[in-house]
Amino acid sequence: MMTKAKKKPRKRKPRIDDPYAEEQRQIKIKALKEKRQKIIDEVKLSLESRRRDKIILQNAFFDKESKLRRKTLRDSKKEGSEKIMLEIREDLSKIIETGIKCVYTSVIIPEKIKYDGRSILSIKGVKYRLKNNLHIVGWGKEAVTMSSAFERIVGKQLRKGWMVVPRKSIFMMWSFPEAFPPLNSRITYIEAGTDGNPDEKSVRATRQIINYVKKLKKRDLLIVMLSQEIDDLLCCPRDTITLRDKLRVLTRLNKAEATPEEINIVRNKLSAIRGGDLARFAYPARIVILITSNVSDKPMTHLLGGPCIYDPKAEKALEILTKYKLIDRVPLSIKELVEETVPWIMAADKQLDADKNYKFVREFVIACNADAMECMAMESYKLGLFPIKLNSTCFGDIQEFAREYVKMTSLMILAVEGKINKLEMWQEMRDSPICPLTDEKVNEIFPAKDKWGLGLCLLLGGRPTVNLCPTPGRGGPNQELALYFSLYWYLRTQQYPILRGYTVWFLGGSSYGKDGNSDAVGAFGYQSLSTDIYPEYDKAFRSFQNAYATWWKLNEERRINSKIVEAQIKMKELEITKNRYADILPGRALANNNTNLLFLSINDEDELLELKTGNYYTFTNVGDLHIIRIVRFQCNCDSICHGHVEKVCTDSECLVFQTLSAETRAKFQYCCRLGLRKN
Repeated sequence: MMTKAKKKPRKRKPRIDDPYAEEQRQIKIKALKEKRQKIIDEVKLSLESRRRDKIILQNAFFDKESKLRRKTLRDSKKEGSEKIMLEIREDLSKIIETGIKCVYTSVIIPEKIKYDGRSILSIKGVKYRLKNNLHIVGWGKEAVTMSSAFERIVGKQLRKGWMVVPRKSIFMMWSFPEAFPPLNSRITYIEAGTDGNPDEKSVRATRQIINYVKKLKKRDLLIVMLSQEIDDLLCCPRDTITLRDKLRVLTRLNKAEATPEEINIVRNKLSAIRGGDLARFAYPARIVILITSNVSDKPMTHLLGGPCIYDPKAEKALEILTKYKLIDRVPLSIKELVEETVPWIMAADKQLDADKNYKFVREFVIACNADAMECMAMESYKLGLFPIKLNSTCFGDIQEFAREYVKMTSLMILAVEGKINKLEMWQEMRDSPICPLTDEKVNEIFPAKDKWGLGLCLLLGGRPTVNLCPTPGRGGPNQELALYFSLYWYLRTQQYPILRGYTVWFLGGSSYGKDGNSDAVGAFGYQSLSTDIYPEYDKAFRSFQNAYATWWKLNEERRINSKIVEAQIKMKELEITKNRYADILPGRALANNNTNLLFLSINDEDELLELKTGNYYTFTNVGDLHIIRIVRFQCNCDSICHGHVEKVCTDSECLVFQTLSAETRAKFQYCCRLGLRKN
């Protein structure tokens, strides 16, 4: 038997050391190690930042809970007029919280979007057939919870999704367990934007979405979710320009005091996603846009960047830059781009209707102020108040808001008193800059005594504009509006004594859960809110003057140094107290945009509205919600029921007695408890 000969081992070639190659190899290894370490450091830094944010959030939650418990204990000891005011606050808070909660995306998405579990998706009554052809993209803070709620409905029908959201949005979702995405979610969430400005991450994320939608076919259905304030997220400059150059041009336009419409036209021209470009890239797929709006219940996506709104991108941008003398001050790449005056024409641009809208695009407003007001009206009914829905889209200056609200309240009272008729009310309100009323609306809302109930509840909403001082303090539009309303209502009652027989309260709150830069949702306002501060300031001012006079007299008489020092210390303490009162005088607080300090300093912070949940904000922004509560002396019992608070009114002619059930009357104890005693 033959044995195989053993193979001789191959001789390895002698290794020739190349110093240059070895040096290059070591440089590459070092660069890779540095890159790896940099990524590790960034991850550690991000985790540490999130851990600190979580601790801050938990501490704030515990502080809020303990504060709420202390308030509950304090409120349980209130009696008389304080108890009545407490009940008014609770009722108004309940109404506005109901409105805010009903527009939570986790609540309103299942109400307006239905899926039969097989193949039919219904959006506000419009049906779409699904067959593993559903895709979703979106931008904005509301898109976080909107998309997760939507995915719960459609389940595995969703193939893929991309959401570009503000930084810390994903972390804050832990405050909303019901809105957290499924563990097997098919949606990718990307946090982008820095300090309200777009960054490279915004651009990369948007380019990724563009590349994805380019692959869609005619059978596909693309859901686009948009919310407010997405300029820092919906950003993708054209290939020939840089993000830095684009932002520089927009900044110069802003400094030149160009209008928002003009800035949007230039922004669209420089963008590869705005002005209908998303629709152009996604065609021939069908597109459905879902919007949360704080402007109107009608689609207005041109205010949200218009990624699916047709824009020819012609010569308008060039005209605007020429108008503000910026055309020669922009980079050459941007100048060449805006000088392209030939309109964009792609396959999608041939699918336009008579109104220049894409035929394959549908828009739906999923949540708006009007939805919140509907729920607020139902809650008002439950509390015995007669709701009147006036306008959900008020817009204007904060002082104009207050003046028109006071004027409207006065007209309602004069109408009930029979001092004016419908024609006179219409003539007064038809040209209102804040809330103009048509003759049909006046006929609908004109108050009648048989519909009064426990009082009227005027429901409004919108976006008041605040003029900020150079160094604004803490506050928000709702807190300023509550204070302005209190001041103007006090002046109106001094002018018209007939109004003093009515108890009028105002409450304004932000649907977002944070009013301005404060932690409060909003604030209450009523006649004596602002005027009660002045006597306290006068008292502190007189005490300071007396202490100053005493100190000066001791100096003049050259008394013992110890007495002079004591007098000086007392004078300085009283001066500090005086200055504290001066800082919360309504005029100064409004001038310094520091109304939050005022509300924190009065009535144990009771005049501030806070949500009774642990969340800082609601992930839903449909604007501000406003309530004006008007209550008069309700019955004809000549104050008999005011004699004993615990006694239920039995006056059969009382309007409250006639309009409310026995259970509701028993709850309110006596029908006039929220009214004023007859003179």
